[in-house]
Amino acid sequence: MVDAYAQHDDTVQAFHTWKCSSEAQLTGIGGPKFETECSFIPRSNLENFFKRPRQLENLLDAVLNSRERPAVDPNYVREHYLQSFAILLCIGEGHKIHYFQQYNSLRDQKLPYRTRPDDFPVNIPDRFEAFKNAQWQFCAPKLEYGMNDRFKEEDILPIIRKEEIGEGGSALIYKIVVDESYNLLRPRGHIVPNRRCQHRNTFVLKTFRPAEAEENYKAERDAYMQLKWGGERTSHIIAYYGSFIHGNSYNLILEYADQGTLETFMQKTMSPSTIEDSLLFWDRLFDVTHGIMTIHGKIGNTCSASQIFKGIHQDIKPTNILVFGGNGTSPYDCRFKVADLGLTHFRPSISQPNDPSELDAFGTRAYSAPENFRSHVDTASSPLRITQAVDIWSIGCVFSEVSVWARHGWKRVVEYRRQRKVEIENRGGGKGEHIFHWDGNLLDAVNNIHHVILMNATAKDHITRSVLDCLVNDMLQHGARPTAKFVFEKSKRLIKKYEKDFEVSVVGLVGNTNGDMNDLDEVRTRNRSPRQVPHDYNHSRQEREPPLEEPLPPDDDSTPSSPSSRSQPSPHRHHHKSTSQTSQPRSIGAIGSGSPVSPNPPPPPSTAANIHDNSSQQHIQQHQEEPVRPTLSIDEGHIWKEKKKNLGNAVLPGDENLTSCNRRDHIFLVDNSATMKQYSKEIERVISLLAYMLKNYDKNGLDLFFTQTLTKVNSHRSSKLVTAIQQMPFQGISDMRGRLQNILQEHINRFGTLVQPSRTRFGRQPDPRAQSPLSFYILTDAKWQPTDVGGFIKDLVQTMIAKHCPKEHVAIQFIRFGNDQISIDKLDKLDHGLGLGGMDIVDHTYWNGNVWKMLLGALNDWYDDDPT
Repeated sequence: MVDAYAQHDDTVQAFHTWKCSSEAQLTGIGGPKFETECSFIPRSNLENFFKRPRQLENLLDAVLNSRERPAVDPNYVREHYLQSFAILLCIGEGHKIHYFQQYNSLRDQKLPYRTRPDDFPVNIPDRFEAFKNAQWQFCAPKLEYGMNDRFKEEDILPIIRKEEIGEGGSALIYKIVVDESYNLLRPRGHIVPNRRCQHRNTFVLKTFRPAEAEENYKAERDAYMQLKWGGERTSHIIAYYGSFIHGNSYNLILEYADQGTLETFMQKTMSPSTIEDSLLFWDRLFDVTHGIMTIHGKIGNTCSASQIFKGIHQDIKPTNILVFGGNGTSPYDCRFKVADLGLTHFRPSISQPNDPSELDAFGTRAYSAPENFRSHVDTASSPLRITQAVDIWSIGCVFSEVSVWARHGWKRVVEYRRQRKVEIENRGGGKGEHIFHWDGNLLDAVNNIHHVILMNATAKDHITRSVLDCLVNDMLQHGARPTAKFVFEKSKRLIKKYEKDFEVSVVGLVGNTNGDMNDLDEVRTRNRSPRQVPHDYNHSRQEREPPLEEPLPPDDDSTPSSPSSRSQPSPHRHHHKSTSQTSQPRSIGAIGSGSPVSPNPPPPPSTAANIHDNSSQQHIQQHQEEPVRPTLSIDEGHIWKEKKKNLGNAVLPGDENLTSCNRRDHIFLVDNSATMKQYSKEIERVISLLAYMLKNYDKNGLDLFFTQTLTKVNSHRSSKLVTAIQQMPFQGISDMRGRLQNILQEHINRFGTLVQPSRTRFGRQPDPRAQSPLSFYILTDAKWQPTDVGGFIKDLVQTMIAKHCPKEHVAIQFIRFGNDQISIDKLDKLDHGLGLGGMDIVDHTYWNGNVWKMLLGALNDWYDDDPT
């Protein structure tokens, strides 16, 4: 509704059309359960709209009478009342801006109003409730570092993307993207490393389930707050950015791990194949013990003994150690951080004996210490008194499994777990448990695998052998165990020892702080000469590796611990997980018997000198280069799709691009003429991937049309679209112009108009909204009837211009099959030969090219390869 005397004014109508368009709106999250997608308009978008020449002045002219207009200064409104004016326009009370601008208490900085302000104008009938209901779309709050806020269900948070990536017994884990203009979650002075700039607005949202949600939320929030309160930040514990309650939803905002968990890292990454790789990997993993050390002895802001807190994590396992990509290209150049503080509890160092914070909180059984173990039903729910030594046992178990992975790879870890399960069952324990001990003693399966690694290590396994011999054996003691501080310091001494023994520096193996990777050959040339391999490590890995005693189970047995693996009755809690990308195997340097070796021989002196002399210049040039467009092949996309379906949390390289596909109608048109029959399998493959990637970005479902039939298929399921293609005959010659016109005419007729959405399930009638923009994907060999397709596209563009539609409102992507030169020329002409200028809405690409170009080539100039 608009002011009665201005309801037909074109300027006011243009505002309402813009307000409902994708140019104005973003999708945030709100609602009673914090699960509802709600549109909001960022203030920056509102400011950009009113920056148009005389836009604000014309609106004021339209809603104010000749007596009121001179008293209202547009610049004053722009600075102090812009959001208030937009809200007034939405409820048909735009003329009230004349009243608003007289009161400081009604300025934008006072929004939102939960109760009626004293100076709010009195109407007959009263319009405050209408103003209050309309304000939320303009009043999304900024999310700030350290926030601990409580929102109402009507508040719309500026979370523009939310994807579930994991769940546990107590919480759901989401990957979220916060709109950049509302993101104040990084602490002041924090600089996002170059390698993670693409994730600077990406976080993890941990939402606690209704049962015991408040209790679990407070426990984990308080644990993070205890760490933060001390004033010293640690880079080895997952970062906590803030928390909030929204309606009945309890949420933590945490750091996003771009490479998943240690569990998925071992699954997807080849074990180290050189001494350098092993040193680099173990050096980084040892940092986890520093995180545990921080929890075990967190010091507060004062030196008073009452301000010293000591904590216990009590749920250390591979899925609670998160992985962050490093600056360089090596898969082992990464960072490991401790996560999931849901069971962590702190107590003052001068607390009384038998303090309840020392009671066992029921961590995951598989990695729990013997003193946590309840072998009888009568003790299943009985609290046990514990010490920080339980964390040392757990990290020792993790190091044991990682040592097996470092020596034999992931499948041997799966077998190691299976052997522990079998031994526990044979000893009378429960089924499905792969704990490390029985009756206080290490299992035979554990001792045996340790013995195999200690007795059969190769050169590159030297550090792994020492991890077991010097660290793990002490950590997995039933009695006294070393402290976290002792383990951390001893682990770093081991790294120093092997750096000296093999004349290599871990620092020289990683990327620098600017995200550039030092040349490994240059580093090795500078840092060491060819080394002698110890005599007892001269045999190759292939010669010395012992065979597995039993056949390996299938890969689907290698899933992380199930909820039942955690002791009851405490709910099972997983931290956020995302699958790391599969790493490429590294070559293994040949090791001769008793001969000096260097896996990477130094380059000729002149080459090394040139590398050294030009390194600074190369780094400067790298900073001046344009960013590289993400690429994704059809094959890579299907690999990601299978991982996503099987594991649920696979990482899609370049997935930030999908934000551009949100809130659009996506239509596929398959040319099922006779000449396309030979490409039917390729068509299925393309549709299967694109539809799977887009299915969550079109609320109305994806549409599939064919050129040779009037059949229309609508579905959110990619499999249904593929089935329709399989059942469709390929015949005749296509009339591409006629089919385009038939399909698109419905959309053309709605250009520049508002669409009335259907009522919600609660009976509320949403405001009219602008027509959704359209992405149109045409799969063809371009051997259609000689009709004027280009003429139709030019007419379409002229209609868009007349209706004031932006270029992005329609995107037409031709996906070509076959290499017929006449067809290529025909599609190239449509792509960049129609003279569309700034309204170029067409792109053309090959079916086996870059998937991101297929999705964005007609929408984003960066992906459009047209000549300039």
